[in-house]
Amino acid sequence: MTPPMRVTFPFGRGSGAGNRDLSTAGETEATVECVERTLADGVADIPGDDVPGDDDAGERLPTRDSLLKFNRDGSVRSFAGNTVICHLPQQCAMRDATVALHDDIAKSAFRSKLALLPAESLHMTVFPGANDQDRTISGWPSDVPLTASIEECNRVVGERMNRFQIDCQLPLRVRVDTKRTLDYGRACTLRMTPADDTENLKLRNLRDSLAEVYRFRLKDHSSYEFHITVAYQMTPLSALEKDAYRSILEMHLPRIVAAAPVLELGIPEFCTFKDMYRFDVQKMLSTKA
Repeated sequence: MTPPMRVTFPFGRGSGAGNRDLSTAGETEATVECVERTLADGVADIPGDDVPGDDDAGERLPTRDSLLKFNRDGSVRSFAGNTVICHLPQQCAMRDATVALHDDIAKSAFRSKLALLPAESLHMTVFPGANDQDRTISGWPSDVPLTASIEECNRVVGERMNRFQIDCQLPLRVRVDTKRTLDYGRACTLRMTPADDTENLKLRNLRDSLAEVYRFRLKDHSSYEFHITVAYQMTPLSALEKDAYRSILEMHLPRIVAAAPVLELGIPEFCTFKDMYRFDVQKMLSTKA
C-alpha cells in the first residue's frame, strides 16, 4: 500500500493560516479527484475569469470559471459555496439603470451565447469565498479538510463571520470604470473601482481581514478587480455581435454613471449559495462601535 502523501502548501504573509499540511490519504485523494474531475470536464487548461489586463479574453471562451458555474449552453450548474458580497440596493437608481442594461442584453441577438444572471442577484463581490467545485489550495479554508462537505465549510466560516467585525467606516464607495467596462474582453460585467485612494485602502484592508477569517488568499488577492456581473459569456461573439454589444454598453453606461457617479454600498453580507442564481444572506457583517 502506498503511504499517505505529505504535502505542505505555503500561505502568504498575513493569511492567518501558516502552512497547510495535507497528511492523510483521504485529503490527498480528494485533491486528486478534484483535479481529475476538472480534467475530465475539459476546463483545466482554460483561463480563469478576471485576469488583470486580459482584454482579449473573449477569444478564449468559455473560461474555466464559467464552465464550473454554467453548462456550455448557458444553463446553470450546481455550484455551491459561500462569499461576501454587497447586493445592489433595491431602491437605487443605479440598480434600475443596470437592470435596464440587463434587459436589453436579454433581448439581444447574441443572448444565446451568454449565461444571463437574474436581475435579482446583482451584486458586487467583496471576497469570493469557497465553493465545492474548485477546491484548490489557494481557495479553500486551511483548517477545513478538503473532504468536508460545503455545508461544513459554510458552518466553520459562518462561525468565524459571527465573531468578525468590520474595522472601517461604511458605506463602501465605488464607481463604474467606463473605459475598462467598454474594453473588457467578455460580456457582460460592470468593472468597478474604488471611488478614491481612501476607499481603495479601505476595501483592500477589508479584503485582507476577510482573508484572515477565511484562512486563504486567492492568487489575485492583491490585484483583485471589483465588478458587477450581468452575464457570463460562453461563446465568442461575431464582429457584428461585438459591435451590437458595444452599442448597448455605450447607450447604458452613461445612464448608469449618471444615476450614481459614486455608488454607496452598505454592510457587506456573508452569503451562501447553491448556484449563481441566488445568494442567501446568512449574516450582515458586524461593525465596530
